[in-house]
Formats: sequence, C-alpha cells, structure tokens
Amino acid sequence: MSGAEITPAEQVERLQRRIVELERHFNALVHVVIPMGVGLLHSNGKEQLLEAILLEAKDLCHADGGTLYLRNDDDQLEFAIVRNRSLGLALGGSSGAPIEFAPLPLRDPATGAPNQRNVATHAALTGLTVNIADAYAAEGFEFSGTIAFDRRSGYRSTSFLTVPLRNNESRVIGVLQLINATDPDSGQVVPFDAGVEPIVESLSTLAAAALEVYMREEKLRRQIRELHVRIDQDKRERQVAEITESDYFQDLQRRARDLRRRE
Repeated sequence: MSGAEITPAEQVERLQRRIVELERHFNALVHVVIPMGVGLLHSNGKEQLLEAILLEAKDLCHADGGTLYLRNDDDQLEFAIVRNRSLGLALGGSSGAPIEFAPLPLRDPATGAPNQRNVATHAALTGLTVNIADAYAAEGFEFSGTIAFDRRSGYRSTSFLTVPLRNNESRVIGVLQLINATDPDSGQVVPFDAGVEPIVESLSTLAAAALEVYMREEKLRRQIRELHVRIDQDKRERQVAEITESDYFQDLQRRARDLRRRE
C-alpha cells in the first residue's frame, strides 16, 4: 500500500466530516435563511433591511467584515453598509456614521468599457459569485485600494466572498461582499468554504426580492405624496381663481385702479 492511499478509517472520517458539514448547511438554510427571508419582507425601512442582510451573512460565514453595495441610477455601486469587527468599523445603517468612500463605477467613464478589474463590479456585471482565498495573491483583479486601506489601518484583508444581489428579472441591484472568514475554533483567517456559497446566494436572492419590494413600495409612496401635492396645488389654484374672478374682487380691483389714477 502506497503512502498516498487513503485507509478505510480515513475515508469514514472524511465522510463523517462531510455529513456534519452538509447538516450545518441544511440547518443554516432551514433555521436561518428562510426565516430571515420572511423577516426581511416585513422590515420597516431600507436601512434596517440592508443592515439585517449584511449582519446575518457575516454570522453565517463567520466573516470579520462585510460591505453591502447598492447599484445607483448612474450605474455605480454605492457603499450602503460597512462593518468590520476587528477594526470596530461601523458605517451606514443604525451607526449613523456617513460613508465617504467613492462609489465604484461599473464602466469606465471615458471608454464605457466594463470595469472587470474590481471584484465587486465584476460580480455585478457578470452576476456570478467570486470566492477569493487571498486578495494579495489573486490574479485578474485589482486590489490596490484594499491594500492601501490595509497599510493605513494595519489590517490584512485576505479572503473575500462576493455575491451579487439579483432581482426577479435577473438584474443585479447590489452586491454583498464578506471579508476574512475566521475559523470558529482557532480564530484564524481562512478561505470562505465553497459550501457556504449556495447559502449566502439564497440569502442574497431573498434579500434582493425584499429590497425590490421595499423600493417599489417607496416609489409608490413617493408618487402618492407627489399626487397629493399636485392635488393640493390644483385646489389652491382653483380657490385663488374663485376669489379673483368674484364680483367682490373685481370691484376691489376697479377701486384700486381708480385710486391710482387719482394719485
């Protein structure tokens, strides 16, 4: 028997670990993702909704940090919520702290070429999940901004899991990015387990659906408010017209003209 062969005992042990892992993923789906999706549909506000999405995803993956981006009308990814436990960083959402990071353009402003170098914009453009074990060794993506942030803060951004948020029309309306998965036992930073990707994608799908519902409702509320303003404006204009066209008002105007002529 060669040293590379796996013994029956090792095979059983690997199978047992795989079964435990699958059970954990199933429990996460049944006891976390599905109830979370139901809860998201009843969230009272956009900020509460976004924060719940990010925090639940962080907990599911034992991630140290995370960012949730939203796609704006200028085809950019805006920073909506930023959290990092090790750095004590909390921006956006319930923190009340503003986010001053510039949005990420999905296309080059000069040429219109798609911005595939940034992992978040790449996920938004392709609609695909990207799992990176070490940003400093990743090929095909530009992490200069991340490395510059690490130098300023003393942090070490290593593993990344970037998941697009797609609505029911398959349009990407945001991106969820988790940073630095940690081993629950050792606390060491490790790559994101590929097995959690479907779980986070399920959560992202539910989150995108809930966010889409909220945005439609908010648009409807805005239209109703605008309609009320127009109705009130029309009402005021009719009231003014009724006053100015009355015999009493016309008589006052004649008297005023007569007084001006006499003066």
